[in-house]
Amino acid sequence: MKIEFIGKSLLIEMGNEKVLVVGDLHLGYEGSLHESGYNVPINLYKETIKDFDKIFDYIRNNKKVKLSKQTVGEVGLDDNNLRSGGVVDKVVILGDLKHEFGKILKDEWKEISDLLDYLKEKCKKIIIVKGNHDVIIEPITKKKKVGVLDYWIYHNYCFLHGDRDFSDIYDREIKYWIIGHGHPAISLRDKVKTEKYKCFLVGKYKGKKVIIVPSFFHVTEGSDVRDYDLGLAWNFELKKFGVKIVGENLEVLDFGELRKLR
Repeated sequence: MKIEFIGKSLLIEMGNEKVLVVGDLHLGYEGSLHESGYNVPINLYKETIKDFDKIFDYIRNNKKVKLSKQTVGEVGLDDNNLRSGGVVDKVVILGDLKHEFGKILKDEWKEISDLLDYLKEKCKKIIIVKGNHDVIIEPITKKKKVGVLDYWIYHNYCFLHGDRDFSDIYDREIKYWIIGHGHPAISLRDKVKTEKYKCFLVGKYKGKKVIIVPSFFHVTEGSDVRDYDLGLAWNFELKKFGVKIVGENLEVLDFGELRKLR
């Protein structure tokens, strides 16, 4: 098995199967601003699709794209159908697909529907892990025939939003926790300025390898892990976690342990 950091996403290769993981898209954020009286024409959905396009183009151009036999069985397609489309086998969204808590905004309905249609052209199965912002999301996902789970265990991986704990995820067969929710970022300072960057955090907890994924959200980089509680359900010793900073052109740079950064 292999894990590759590609921009704000993870690509996990499980044998011949490829699973793309992203977290915290907060679709409909602009609509929420408009409802609050702010007219900010930033077109976040268009930027989100641009980011996905770059990631899928990278995978298509740098990987031998051959969807697994297991996926063929799951979706009932033959090899000819698989060869005609698809970039990865599965896409996992680690929660907070939508932004508004207690209702579905018109913009959320359209953007989530459009995104799921877009992703169906890139993969054969979409898994949505329920985030704390996804209280009311099933009316959209059911219409698109996409399931929503509290967590998803697949092979020796467990995919979680990160705001809730579950007893099943401590099974000894599970080696990896892949987590969203925290919107981790890191601020790098020099004598002139401070710049904040999205980042992955990679560490261990109770025998599991933990990867905390940055948000896919455009408006903010996230919360500097040295200044803010990320609101996760576990008391991780984050200062011992490795920091991988999201750079330009899908680069992800290893900056070593958090406690050694200044």
